[in-house]
Amino acid sequence: MSGDGPSMKRIHGRNIFIVSLAKVLQPIGPALFLERATASGFSALWIRVGRGAGEDPNLALPQLAGLRDALRDAGVELWGWHVSFCATPEAARQEAELALDWVERHELDGLILDLEKTPENPRFQGGPREAEIYAGLLAEGLAAKGRGIALSTHDQPSLHPDAPLKAALGIVEDVTPQVYYRSTAVARRFKKSLRDYEALIGKDAIKRRYKPTGNITTGADVRLKDGAASVAATRNFLRLVRKTGCGAYSFWCWDAAPPEIWEFLRHEPV
Repeated sequence: MSGDGPSMKRIHGRNIFIVSLAKVLQPIGPALFLERATASGFSALWIRVGRGAGEDPNLALPQLAGLRDALRDAGVELWGWHVSFCATPEAARQEAELALDWVERHELDGLILDLEKTPENPRFQGGPREAEIYAGLLAEGLAAKGRGIALSTHDQPSLHPDAPLKAALGIVEDVTPQVYYRSTAVARRFKKSLRDYEALIGKDAIKRRYKPTGNITTGADVRLKDGAASVAATRNFLRLVRKTGCGAYSFWCWDAAPPEIWEFLRHEPV
């Protein structure tokens, strides 16, 4: 498996997705952004680098290089995440090559492959062949530079049988399922996700490979009721993460997080 190579960086600790770096920075500025990232105990921030063949505005942000260096000095990695479309083998190859270029050009520490197949919002449009080309080229290219790779995808694969997850999971070691609960009753969805992945990768691999993404949002499409609900849900999510023995976890997403979550994370051990 490509993800097992000695030079491949792995995701670890506490991480968070960022959709729009400009939106996140605008109300607080770079200094408070950096303070919040470190005080929250993040091992890495994950910024969107593109959708399909289109480069994300995050990469044109003038402050990006300075922020990356300041984060690195503070012990926080900066990764990218890419929304894959991959309608054909040629498109899969092009998207992988572009994503590698974006990561290399901006000296990011790794890349999260966002591979979802949803009819209401078409994203990944290919099948197993396209998934193998896309993930394979990225795993090889990232490993060659000592950068990391992980897969972000459906938390319940049994509900998405047309998504080529077996092909991608045969190449990418770390998987960060999107456990996007919308209430404080986290356990039901978390446990179903766990069962689905045990069926896909084997129970023995869960602690090594299953690194779930929890939901903290109160202002997006999968929102929780309010800040108090976000904190309560996060507490329940972390309890399950620790009980399962997951080697890392992440949150969706900084952009739509309530103020209460930052105070909670500041005092909550990773």
